[in-house]
Amino acid sequence: MDHKELLQLSRQLSPADVCAQLLALCVVEYSYTPNLSIALELNDAEGKLTDTGRGMRLTPDKGDTLAHAERALTGFYPCLPSSLAFDAILRELVWGEHGSLGPSVANFACRSLKFTSMRDGEVWSQSYSYGAPSGPAVMIGSTGKTGTVIDFKTTAPINHAVVTTLVEALRSRVQGLSIVLRSHGRSQ
Repeated sequence: MDHKELLQLSRQLSPADVCAQLLALCVVEYSYTPNLSIALELNDAEGKLTDTGRGMRLTPDKGDTLAHAERALTGFYPCLPSSLAFDAILRELVWGEHGSLGPSVANFACRSLKFTSMRDGEVWSQSYSYGAPSGPAVMIGSTGKTGTVIDFKTTAPINHAVVTTLVEALRSRVQGLSIVLRSHGRSQ
Protein backbone atom coordinates (compact mmCIF):
# COMPACT_ATOMS: atom_id res chain seq x y z
CA MET A 1 0.00 0.00 0.00
CA ASP A 2 1.46 3.36 -0.96
CA HIS A 3 1.17 6.90 0.39
CA LYS A 4 -1.64 7.78 -2.04
CA GLU A 5 -3.76 4.75 -1.04
CA LEU A 6 -3.31 5.52 2.67
CA LEU A 7 -4.37 9.12 2.08
CA GLN A 8 -7.45 7.96 0.18
CA LEU A 9 -8.42 5.53 2.97
CA SER A 10 -7.90 8.22 5.61
CA ARG A 11 -10.39 10.51 3.87
CA GLN A 12 -13.07 7.88 4.45
CA LEU A 13 -12.60 7.95 8.25
CA SER A 14 -15.02 9.86 10.42
CA PRO A 15 -13.55 11.61 13.47
CA ALA A 16 -14.92 8.73 15.62
CA ASP A 17 -13.14 6.28 13.27
CA VAL A 18 -9.89 8.18 13.84
CA CYS A 19 -10.34 7.68 17.61
CA ALA A 20 -11.11 4.00 17.03
CA GLN A 21 -7.98 3.47 14.92
CA LEU A 22 -5.76 5.14 17.52
CA LEU A 23 -7.44 3.31 20.40
CA ALA A 24 -6.90 -0.01 18.59
CA LEU A 25 -3.15 0.69 18.71
CA CYS A 26 -3.35 0.89 22.50
CA VAL A 27 -5.25 -2.40 22.60
CA VAL A 28 -2.52 -3.98 20.45
CA GLU A 29 0.04 -2.69 22.97
CA TYR A 30 -2.14 -4.09 25.79
CA SER A 31 -1.95 -7.51 24.13
CA TYR A 32 1.84 -7.42 24.70
CA THR A 33 1.91 -5.58 28.05
CA PRO A 34 -1.39 -6.34 29.83
CA ASN A 35 -0.56 -4.24 32.88
CA LEU A 36 -0.71 -0.96 30.96
CA SER A 37 -3.32 1.70 31.53
CA ILE A 38 -5.12 3.63 28.81
CA ALA A 39 -6.76 7.05 29.06
CA LEU A 40 -8.72 8.84 26.33
CA GLU A 41 -9.81 12.46 26.66
CA LEU A 42 -12.20 13.87 24.05
CA ASN A 43 -13.24 17.42 23.28
CA ASP A 44 -15.26 18.54 20.30
CA ALA A 45 -12.73 17.95 17.51
CA GLU A 46 -9.66 16.88 19.44
CA GLY A 47 -8.47 14.14 21.70
CA LYS A 48 -5.61 12.90 23.81
CA LEU A 49 -4.78 9.21 24.08
CA THR A 50 -2.28 8.05 26.69
CA ASP A 51 -0.94 4.59 27.46
CA THR A 52 1.72 3.24 29.77
CA GLY A 53 3.01 0.65 27.31
CA ARG A 54 6.54 0.15 26.03
CA GLY A 55 6.73 3.38 24.04
CA MET A 56 7.95 3.55 20.46
CA ARG A 57 11.37 4.56 19.19
CA LEU A 58 11.45 8.06 17.73
CA THR A 59 15.04 7.59 16.66
CA PRO A 60 16.12 5.66 13.55
CA ASP A 61 16.79 1.94 13.77
CA LYS A 62 20.46 1.06 13.26
CA GLY A 63 21.38 1.56 9.60
CA ASP A 64 18.18 3.51 8.84
CA THR A 65 17.56 7.21 8.35
CA LEU A 66 13.84 7.27 9.21
CA ALA A 67 12.72 6.96 12.84
CA HIS A 68 10.78 3.82 13.71
CA ALA A 69 7.69 5.79 14.81
CA GLU A 70 7.83 8.09 11.78
CA ARG A 71 7.89 5.05 9.50
CA ALA A 72 4.78 3.71 11.28
CA LEU A 73 3.01 7.08 11.19
CA THR A 74 3.65 7.82 7.52
CA GLY A 75 3.54 4.46 5.73
CA PHE A 76 1.80 1.11 5.61
CA TYR A 77 2.80 -0.43 8.93
CA PRO A 78 0.32 -2.99 10.31
CA CYS A 79 0.35 -3.20 14.11
CA LEU A 80 -0.38 -6.82 14.88
CA PRO A 81 -1.63 -7.96 18.29
CA SER A 82 -0.01 -10.79 20.21
CA SER A 83 -2.77 -13.31 19.48
CA LEU A 84 -5.45 -14.26 16.99
CA ALA A 85 -8.09 -13.63 19.69
CA PHE A 86 -7.08 -9.94 19.98
CA ASP A 87 -6.89 -9.68 16.19
CA ALA A 88 -10.42 -11.08 15.83
CA ILE A 89 -11.84 -8.59 18.35
CA LEU A 90 -10.13 -5.62 16.70
CA ARG A 91 -11.19 -6.76 13.22
CA GLU A 92 -14.77 -7.03 14.41
CA LEU A 93 -14.90 -3.74 16.32
CA VAL A 94 -12.47 -1.46 14.45
CA TRP A 95 -10.48 -2.71 11.49
CA GLY A 96 -12.92 -4.79 9.48
CA GLU A 97 -11.84 -7.56 7.10
CA HIS A 98 -8.65 -5.77 5.97
CA GLY A 99 -7.13 -5.90 9.48
CA SER A 100 -4.64 -3.39 10.83
CA LEU A 101 -3.28 -0.80 8.45
CA GLY A 102 -1.28 0.87 11.19
CA PRO A 103 -1.32 4.34 12.72
CA SER A 104 -0.73 6.23 9.48
CA VAL A 105 -4.37 5.99 8.37
CA ALA A 106 -5.50 7.94 11.45
CA ASN A 107 -2.49 10.29 11.19
CA PHE A 108 -3.33 11.18 7.57
CA ALA A 109 -6.92 11.99 8.66
CA CYS A 110 -5.86 14.45 11.39
CA ARG A 111 -5.40 18.20 10.98
CA SER A 112 -2.65 17.75 13.52
CA LEU A 113 -1.21 14.88 15.50
CA LYS A 114 1.55 15.09 18.08
CA PHE A 115 3.16 11.77 18.97
CA THR A 116 5.15 11.65 22.20
CA SER A 117 7.00 8.52 23.31
CA MET A 118 8.65 7.67 26.60
CA ARG A 119 11.18 4.87 26.21
CA ASP A 120 14.69 4.02 27.39
CA GLY A 121 14.65 6.92 29.88
CA GLU A 122 13.97 9.54 27.19
CA VAL A 123 10.93 11.52 26.06
CA TRP A 124 10.74 12.19 22.33
CA SER A 125 8.06 13.99 20.33
CA GLN A 126 7.17 14.60 16.70
CA SER A 127 4.27 16.54 15.16
CA TYR A 128 2.35 15.96 11.93
CA SER A 129 -0.31 17.61 9.81
CA TYR A 130 -2.37 15.30 7.59
CA GLY A 131 0.39 12.70 7.83
CA ALA A 132 3.30 14.98 6.96
CA PRO A 133 5.92 15.54 9.68
CA SER A 134 6.37 19.19 10.61
CA GLY A 135 10.02 18.46 11.41
CA PRO A 136 12.21 15.74 12.87
CA ALA A 137 11.56 14.06 16.19
CA VAL A 138 13.08 15.97 19.11
CA MET A 139 14.08 14.82 22.57
CA ILE A 140 12.13 16.91 25.08
CA GLY A 141 13.30 15.39 28.34
CA SER A 142 14.03 12.35 30.42
CA THR A 143 11.75 10.06 32.43
CA GLY A 144 11.57 6.83 34.34
CA LYS A 145 8.23 6.01 32.70
CA THR A 146 7.31 4.32 29.43
CA GLY A 147 4.37 4.80 27.11
CA THR A 148 2.92 7.05 24.45
CA VAL A 149 0.79 10.17 24.29
CA ILE A 150 -1.07 11.06 21.10
CA ASP A 151 -2.65 14.52 20.91
CA PHE A 152 -4.83 14.80 17.81
CA LYS A 153 -7.21 17.21 16.11
CA THR A 154 -9.80 15.91 13.67
CA THR A 155 -11.40 17.77 10.78
CA ALA A 156 -14.86 17.78 12.40
CA PRO A 157 -16.38 17.16 15.85
CA ILE A 158 -15.95 13.67 17.27
CA ASN A 159 -19.13 11.70 17.97
CA HIS A 160 -18.53 10.92 21.63
CA ALA A 161 -21.45 8.45 21.79
CA VAL A 162 -19.86 6.27 19.08
CA VAL A 163 -16.48 6.31 20.84
CA THR A 164 -18.10 5.55 24.22
CA THR A 165 -19.88 2.54 22.70
CA LEU A 166 -16.56 1.27 21.29
CA VAL A 167 -14.79 1.74 24.63
CA GLU A 168 -17.54 -0.21 26.41
CA ALA A 169 -17.36 -3.00 23.80
CA LEU A 170 -13.57 -3.23 24.14
CA ARG A 171 -13.79 -3.31 27.94
CA SER A 172 -16.35 -6.13 27.83
CA ARG A 173 -14.52 -8.20 25.19
CA VAL A 174 -10.91 -7.84 26.35
CA GLN A 175 -10.41 -9.34 29.77
CA GLY A 176 -8.69 -6.98 32.22
CA LEU A 177 -8.62 -4.02 29.81
CA SER A 178 -9.12 -0.70 31.56
CA ILE A 179 -9.77 2.45 29.57
CA VAL A 180 -10.48 5.71 31.35
CA LEU A 181 -12.65 7.88 29.09
CA ARG A 182 -13.21 11.56 29.75
CA SER A 183 -15.58 13.46 27.46
CA HIS A 184 -15.75 17.26 27.37
CA GLY A 185 -18.05 19.08 24.98
CA ARG A 186 -20.13 15.95 24.31
CA SER A 187 -20.37 15.97 20.51
CA GLN A 188 -23.06 13.65 19.21
